[in-house]
Amino acid sequence: MDFLLMLLFGLMLSPLVLEPFLVKLSHWIAARAVIERVSPEVLACDVKAFIDEAGSEFTALGFHFAGYMVLHGYTPRLTSYFGLFRHDTLETTGMAAVVLHDAGPELKYYEFTTVCSDGRTIDVNNAPLAGACENPEKISYGYPQIQSVRKLYEIHRWVTGPVEIQSCGKSLFPGNDAEMIARTLDRETALQAKYGYYVLNENRARYEPTWKGAFRMTQKRIFPFKPIFSYLDSRLARKAIADMPA
Repeated sequence: MDFLLMLLFGLMLSPLVLEPFLVKLSHWIAARAVIERVSPEVLACDVKAFIDEAGSEFTALGFHFAGYMVLHGYTPRLTSYFGLFRHDTLETTGMAAVVLHDAGPELKYYEFTTVCSDGRTIDVNNAPLAGACENPEKISYGYPQIQSVRKLYEIHRWVTGPVEIQSCGKSLFPGNDAEMIARTLDRETALQAKYGYYVLNENRARYEPTWKGAFRMTQKRIFPFKPIFSYLDSRLARKAIADMPA
């Protein structure tokens, strides 16, 4: 019986021991994000349909379409296609994104982002997966159960309202749209390195996870840590809109 208990305990711990090594070997982020504009003909029919359907809702909210874009070569085996939307008066960007994996699964989500004058970012999205590593300079609220662009927008306006009056107002779009989004991604990655989750490799072409980052990503993906982090993320999101009118 003692042997069986030890075996069971070992099996429970093995992902926590082995997974960080796999993360260290297989995961990286490009040191420089490259985002390109693409013509609608390049997009798969279902990808374009998802973006265009969301586009009509963004337009109804006062956003302007900034183009179809693609991000590839940024992380292993992932390609992101997205429609970018901008609201210059509110200095907010919106996005309808489809993330494709080489193995087949895809992720679709909407996102609203406002960059504050103090450097912080406030983000509201309905992606089912939260970020793997903390970023004290980015406040992110996830509502995967909400599939309405308008409802996410209302939540974004609610959570940015009190903060925006005090410190927000830095436009994300003083120049080229794709270039500014790429710079935002580069800044976020640099912050992850600043807080010890990533480090530049020898040729400075990629950020590779440190052991701290590898363990954090592992905790976000395996039992029993994954449901705990999911609960904490959802509790933060619920608390942010607790007093929001229905």
